[in-house]
Amino acid sequence: MDILAKTTPTPARRRPPIWLLALAFAAGACGGGGPQWPTGQELVVALSNSPTNLDPRVGTDQASGRVCELILNGLVTIDPQGNLIPDLAESWEVLDGGSRYRFHLRPGVLFHNGHELTSRDVVWTFGSILDGSVPTAKAAAYEVVREVVPVDALTVDLVLREPYGPILADLTPAQGIVPLGMTPEEMNRQPVGTGPFRLVERTPEKVVLEPFDRHFRGAPSLERVELKEVPDVTVRALELLHGSVQLVVNDLAPDVVPRFRDDPRYRVEVSPGSNYTYLGLNLEDPVLSDVRVRRALERSIDRQKLVDTLWQHLGVVTETMLPPGSWARNDDLEPVPYDPAGAARLLEAAGYPDPDGDGPLPRVHVEYKTSTSETYLLQAQIIQEMARPAGFDITVRSFEFATFYADVKAGNFQIFSLVRTGIIDPNVYRLVLHSTAVPPAGQNRGHYSNPEFDRLIDEGAHHATAEERRPFYLEAQTIFAEDLPYISLYTRYNVAVMPAQLEGYVGYPSGELFSLRQVRWNRP
Repeated sequence: MDILAKTTPTPARRRPPIWLLALAFAAGACGGGGPQWPTGQELVVALSNSPTNLDPRVGTDQASGRVCELILNGLVTIDPQGNLIPDLAESWEVLDGGSRYRFHLRPGVLFHNGHELTSRDVVWTFGSILDGSVPTAKAAAYEVVREVVPVDALTVDLVLREPYGPILADLTPAQGIVPLGMTPEEMNRQPVGTGPFRLVERTPEKVVLEPFDRHFRGAPSLERVELKEVPDVTVRALELLHGSVQLVVNDLAPDVVPRFRDDPRYRVEVSPGSNYTYLGLNLEDPVLSDVRVRRALERSIDRQKLVDTLWQHLGVVTETMLPPGSWARNDDLEPVPYDPAGAARLLEAAGYPDPDGDGPLPRVHVEYKTSTSETYLLQAQIIQEMARPAGFDITVRSFEFATFYADVKAGNFQIFSLVRTGIIDPNVYRLVLHSTAVPPAGQNRGHYSNPEFDRLIDEGAHHATAEERRPFYLEAQTIFAEDLPYISLYTRYNVAVMPAQLEGYVGYPSGELFSLRQVRWNRP
């Protein structure tokens, strides 16, 4: 999973009738059947997709990232609040005015094969990306790194071309350290890491892990973890009810979550998240190139109602990409209200008058692309109806995710909706909205361009400390809110559902599975 990986809505493939789920809940309430939990310290976690590549230098999908979180360590990692903290590096120093990061490695850290971690492993991991011997989409994240230098066996320097504060966010277990000489083919087939779990089995449908007893933080309590592909959202809920799955994180339909919350056999853990949902806009489109139209669309969407109804209060309306609690978040941005009358006036000013002077006949016709995921398709249809009184005629078109996402990447859209996860550092703005990040150089798919925004993002990256960087990002978010290259909808909470007897689970900003190291069954 790359540092700014996206959540991909699961296509609705052969979804079972919803009445099956209601019947399963009813049967449980009446005492019939009931889940059959494991009797030992075993855990099955449902994933919407199987991992594609277990080499952290290559794999960019979320499922691969979930495995890497368990079998690898990075130089740094994150805590449940999203702060960057030591991992394989006990500490680090920022030298040469921010152009050199010196990492002091923990002594005695072992890989799963018994090899002891040294600076040579760190040099190999990043060097194989920098020299192109491992072809990877992640290479762009490390272009600022000139070289990786071993100072001694337990000290390594990342020498940068220029001061670059966001570099630490690219050194988490999503880019974990691999052993010296390990090729991508070897790593994908039989990954070797320093993480709390090691791989023992992999099939197209599952990954099976066992504890690494010699992990530097101690062995996990769980004796077996299975990450199981369950593509359908309803089947995931049914498997939770049957007991064949015991943990689902951020992968249940929101209308199902209250049913589990009301069932004493289960526990629902809700925690702050960094999963940002937005409408992407094509700023080269003749209609949406006018900021007044974009602002009218923003005011025609009742975002709070969307969160309260469709998402069952499991989120918070936002004006910025950065999650609540982020050191760089601009909390002074004025919330934009739901105001269809004001939206209609903006359309009038933009040259789209009421056709008959009596409203609410359509003034503007636009197309909204989404996936066939039931929840995200319903969200598009709700927005379609919300925007109608202001004069928007929105055509919703849904596609299987691969087709939908191919259109998004190709810029073949007027409006689309996606979710971005894993937002650790405000440098996300450089990747997705800087004028130099138009594909294939980045993910500025709507072709947004504002020289002052670019300057602020560049300045923010060229300082080492959060205190130095923060003012630039605060101002950049103000420009973002005025220009509206995206329409921010909400930041979703993390929702984990599990048996009440499972203890030790802690939510992380994007639903990461780091806490499985401490999870255990607590049975009478």
